[in-house]
Amino acid sequence: MDPEMDRKYGTDHPEKIDAFVVRDGTLYLYIIQADELDGERTLALQNKLNNYLAFILDGQLEEEYPDMVEWPKVVRLELRLTPVGVAAEFLNLVGNALEAEGVGFEFHVADD
Repeated sequence: MDPEMDRKYGTDHPEKIDAFVVRDGTLYLYIIQADELDGERTLALQNKLNNYLAFILDGQLEEEYPDMVEWPKVVRLELRLTPVGVAAEFLNLVGNALEAEGVGFEFHVADD
């Protein structure tokens, strides 16, 4: 990955929606994380996920993209490195928390 691109996405920019796409009638909101999820970045990821939820649930999505509000929503985390330790534990809990708010969660680790 281009180091310059890495700096424009992920936990370094908690206020930013990294990318989104509509596929098969579902709105996917992506978090693109090139750096390892250590303890500090896991905390930053939690902050970013909270911002994504606020974007979806507090009306900003509806305001900016009214035609997308009715579609099912999934937050998809794209990782370059396999999460371990506290990051892996956190990811195991995130899905249930998001689903309780009516938002799906997926994560994918890029093939090396």
